[in-house]
Amino acid sequence: MSQINIRVNEQTDRLFQYLAEKRKIPKAVLVKEILLDNLKERVLLKLLKEYEKGEIRLKTIGDLLGMSANELFLQIVANKIECPISTEIDEYTDRITDKIISRMKLEDEFQK
Repeated sequence: MSQINIRVNEQTDRLFQYLAEKRKIPKAVLVKEILLDNLKERVLLKLLKEYEKGEIRLKTIGDLLGMSANELFLQIVANKIECPISTEIDEYTDRITDKIISRMKLEDEFQK
């Protein structure tokens, strides 16, 4: 684990001190919690936009943010992120999906 030192103005330091005392935890622990909680929220959408452009892999985002595939997929749906695939692959996938659905319908009818 690495350590990062930051400088804050006196007002921010007093705020951190007050919040830490109220929770009865060290100020460093409080600041770490605030940083890590907000970091994921602020960075996730930017990384998902990079994913949409094909600039970063989904697995990389999961590794960087400590998120499971399910958590990422929920965020992709919630933020309406498009999968970064070419038109040719998308059309091919649509054709394959249609064939599978047709076969499933035929099998379903055959079993009746």
